[in-house]
Amino acid sequence: MSRGEPSMRVLIAGSGTWGTALAHVARQAGADVTIHCRSRERAEQLARGQHGLLPDSSLGAGFEVSVAGEGAIEPTDVVISAVPTQMLRSYLAGPGADLPRDAFWVSASKGLERETLLLPTGILSQCGVSEDPAVISGPSHAAEVLEDLPTAVVIAHPDEQRTRLIQEVLGTATFRIYRSFDRVGVEWAGALKNVVALGCGIAIGRGFGDNTVAALVTRGTAEISRLGSVLGGDRETFSGLAGIGDLVVTCFSGHSRNRGVGFRLGSGEKVGSVLESMEQVAEGVPTCQAVHELCARKKIDMPIA
Repeated sequence: MSRGEPSMRVLIAGSGTWGTALAHVARQAGADVTIHCRSRERAEQLARGQHGLLPDSSLGAGFEVSVAGEGAIEPTDVVISAVPTQMLRSYLAGPGADLPRDAFWVSASKGLERETLLLPTGILSQCGVSEDPAVISGPSHAAEVLEDLPTAVVIAHPDEQRTRLIQEVLGTATFRIYRSFDRVGVEWAGALKNVVALGCGIAIGRGFGDNTVAALVTRGTAEISRLGSVLGGDRETFSGLAGIGDLVVTCFSGHSRNRGVGFRLGSGEKVGSVLESMEQVAEGVPTCQAVHELCARKKIDMPIA
């Protein structure tokens, strides 16, 4: 923000690790940030500069927080939604019912709603968000963002003024944001890469080698591009940060929850027991089911998915 201008008011919907990381960079960029929490316990952690799922991360000074159902929501310019896709609809109908639908929204969620096959922006629109939301995506593990390790992501929206606004709100020396007009492609890339990451994890869990994983990533890129372009995305998008960039980090990093779930499945565990043991959400599992159904409807060949 320029000197002398009032700070942008940013509300982070969702107090998980990714929402907290986005609050961190927004605060560094000079925004006035509040994290909207479902539970008082999480709110109290964040107010102290702590997070139960990030025990090794230093969050610095405590964050401003609001708790669902406790007091009115302050006016805000931008709402960044970091709620897991499968929980987003119920969140907006329940804990997030009072969030301002007339603010400018940015979707930071990745996935496909199992029942409706909707992307997060479609869910936001159905739940009353009045303006078309933007999408932020790319290779960006929350723990590394919180450590201020160099990270590059994409903000996508048809209106260039909107993408420039988010660059100002979230961009820092170590969190670089590129602009894109291809919201459709960026959002599909973020959803589909988790499916390929599951497959890579399964391969590693079965004891297969680097050749196998490289083949899955390469052919997975082709499948993502094939489906995403049919659904309205630009093929070039799938070769950029939101596509191959996010796919590589998700398939090869030990931070990746979806790769980790795949590894446990490949090692012989049952999917139900794996998911029940997790504190965080692996979007790839329900998204895999939704993508399989979507490919059958569209008659698109995606053997990995």
